[in-house]
Amino acid sequence: MLGTRMCKARLSCSFSLLLRRHAATATRATTTTATRPPLAPIATATPRNRIWLPEHSRKQQRRNLHEAPIAPPATTLFPPSAEQQLAIDTLLNTRHNLIVDACAGSGKTTTILHLAAAAPREKFLVLVYNRRLMVETSERVQALGLQNVTVLNYHSLGSQYYTTECSTDQGLKRVVQDDMPVVAGKTLPECTVAVMDEQQDMTPILKQFVDKVFRDMGFVGEKKKKQRGKKQLRVVVLGDQRQEMYGFNNADSRFLTMAPRREVFGYLNDQPWVKADQPTSNRITKQNVSFINQQLLKPPLGNVMYGVKTVDENGKPFPKPRYVICDPWTDALDEILRLLNELEIHPSEIIILAPSVRVKAAAITLANDLALLGIPLHVANSDVTEISPEVAKGKILICTYHQSKGIERKAAVVFGFDDSYHTFYNRVPVPLTAVSNPQYVAATRAKEHLVLIHDHRMPVLPFADLSTMDDTCDVVTIRPLEETPAPPEEDKKRRTPTYAVTALTRNLPETLITKCIRLLDFKMIAPPAYGPHPPTEVEDTNGLIEGVSNITGTAAPAVYEWRSRGTCTALLSTFQLLKRPAHSRRWTALYKLPAAFYAKLQVIEAKLERQLLDESDILFLSNICMAQMDGLIAKLLAVPLDGYHWFTEAHAADIYHTLAGLEIPKRGTKYEKNFAHTFRDIAYGGGPACRGGGTGVTIKGCMDIARVSHPRKVWEIKYMQTLQAEHILQLALYMALLEARTSTTTDQAEQPPVEGYLVSAQSGQTLQIFPKTPDSFREILQLLVDAKSGGDTTGLLNTFSDEEFLDECRSGFETLVAPVALPVWFSMRPVGPKEFRALSGPKKASRKKKGGVQALDSLSSSPPLAVKKRSRKKKVVR
Repeated sequence: MLGTRMCKARLSCSFSLLLRRHAATATRATTTTATRPPLAPIATATPRNRIWLPEHSRKQQRRNLHEAPIAPPATTLFPPSAEQQLAIDTLLNTRHNLIVDACAGSGKTTTILHLAAAAPREKFLVLVYNRRLMVETSERVQALGLQNVTVLNYHSLGSQYYTTECSTDQGLKRVVQDDMPVVAGKTLPECTVAVMDEQQDMTPILKQFVDKVFRDMGFVGEKKKKQRGKKQLRVVVLGDQRQEMYGFNNADSRFLTMAPRREVFGYLNDQPWVKADQPTSNRITKQNVSFINQQLLKPPLGNVMYGVKTVDENGKPFPKPRYVICDPWTDALDEILRLLNELEIHPSEIIILAPSVRVKAAAITLANDLALLGIPLHVANSDVTEISPEVAKGKILICTYHQSKGIERKAAVVFGFDDSYHTFYNRVPVPLTAVSNPQYVAATRAKEHLVLIHDHRMPVLPFADLSTMDDTCDVVTIRPLEETPAPPEEDKKRRTPTYAVTALTRNLPETLITKCIRLLDFKMIAPPAYGPHPPTEVEDTNGLIEGVSNITGTAAPAVYEWRSRGTCTALLSTFQLLKRPAHSRRWTALYKLPAAFYAKLQVIEAKLERQLLDESDILFLSNICMAQMDGLIAKLLAVPLDGYHWFTEAHAADIYHTLAGLEIPKRGTKYEKNFAHTFRDIAYGGGPACRGGGTGVTIKGCMDIARVSHPRKVWEIKYMQTLQAEHILQLALYMALLEARTSTTTDQAEQPPVEGYLVSAQSGQTLQIFPKTPDSFREILQLLVDAKSGGDTTGLLNTFSDEEFLDECRSGFETLVAPVALPVWFSMRPVGPKEFRALSGPKKASRKKKGGVQALDSLSSSPPLAVKKRSRKKKVVR
């Protein structure tokens, strides 16, 4: 009752003022030109009392954000379509296998459920690509009461029945290469029909693993000979070859389209295969399908789609897609307000998709504008492939094209729907004649309203025809097209490319990770152990859920620095916000925060001077620090100012003791040390998509803890239970940076090599890495730059011909799947609690006094340096 009353009070406050009406929304004619005046913040308003609904919608203003229109799983199935009925009849009346190439929104999961419901005596093992699909499909299975279906993704299958290391591809590889048996006491799920969904995302590693599973089940190989009476396995594969987006990780849609070949899955039985394609979308409106066919798929280049939805529940025709030519950084806000205000679409029914959701992207500017208006939103972390449904619930979702796969919402706004996408994000050797798969996925997320944002400074997509666009779209020209000529090639070559360490190690294919890791050696310093885990989610200012694990991760090294040295180097930059630039043009979104944020920052600055910081202060500063780096203030506005209490004294003490065991020296050690260095001998570009290559790249990065004097050391701190292979590569690049910046040609041979340590501050797991050769770090750097700069791509499976693809399948992908590179202990799980040796660390100030100075006898946020400084000052006064 109290929670309901508080929620109503918050909503009443949030809807107490009306935001000044923006300029009229641009009309649907191509000749219309309109501009929106700059957003003028209300002087006395805060994000919690600004309004985003117009006056005519006051009755809808008090809709509780918790009441997001999310329907529970259905307890019955709709009657099958003609295509689905063909699949059902094939399953019931023949022993044939099924191959289903289904367009977006055609109901692949529903087809699986229909098959299971129609054949209750069959045992179905449904293998899906990721955890979200596994959870959603399992919920639907339970709601329907189906008892003959087991739903798993590949990694969950491996973790449950082979080894916990299978949470990563390295673990799946080890299961295959070591021919691991099933865990003692367990039996693989009983199965007569194997269903493999999202087959366009299958990789050689997944293929090797599932082949082993079928062998261990006794359907092929030696075990089959021992079980002669066992019935042959039926196979059903489903997918959409237009949704293949992970080619960089060797995913290939031919695992779907060529499944009947004996080299792929035809070896599982001697039965024919029946194609039961599903080209009709039940999700996408007929109006949107017409646009997708005419402007994107370009039949006969692409398979035509069909739509059945033409009118809404009130009999009103669905709108055409809206093609908006504008400045995405300033005009896109109007499009979102139009969806919220005029169409009265709930925030939870809107998804915003962009090629990038990182610093300086137009989607980030839009997110800041929306957050300042108090509109609930969630910007997905593009370091994470999956989106948390709990954190996204009730909010506008902003994510990348790749992250949107499998998500559908009433309205979708797609940024980058112009040639900037192929200029900056998805370079191709020749202009495309039909839409690329990521943009196809983005354009098929809308159930009703599709808005496409075209930057007026960029050319039209090479396959789109602007002269016929209004046949299937409502074209809105807010700003006229003014195609900016590309800089001359010679100018491009003169510029030295700059790469951040985090960017080089993000979203890497497993084969590349393995190549790099094989250039390193490892030594475990400390195994993982159990420790206190702080919450990963808190209640936000709207009463919804907000993820805070990245804030905690940023705070962890700062907590240790504060407790061990009494300084907070990593977070000092946050106080620059108190010095507002004279010219408003230089104001970032951080300078538009409500006054309460600056007041809190001033209080913390005063506490820092008096050495009185606590954990909540460090968490708040860490959130600001993240906003400075990412250019995104949404999380700052989401976490209540008085809500930074999820990180307790026990968590802080655990971090201190964990890192203190590393014996990090105080002298010569820097925290959050920024380095940049130009490696003149590293080549970039030169591949089919980037022919204008060259040599010389600048690498920059920020090291958590570094000792720049001898002995030179780097500590990379991660606040998570399990370390990842990408973390090893980050540390290797930081070691290369430190070595390059602190070595000279005269003494390089005499200097000891840089030492590097990777630490999980949560589990205590610590490992040291070593280069196998003096050139290992540079070889790793060259491999990563090649991958990120459009270098040679001949090693990717999607560059192989069909015959080469089948040869690889036949040989077990010997040339594409290298042996496991990481030691077994890298992915080991904790076996006991942490054990700390006695440390002469910081202690808590008690009320007892000794010589006029408070004695210290237990842990505290206030470091010992604070007391020492005060005691020296008193001596001077005396």
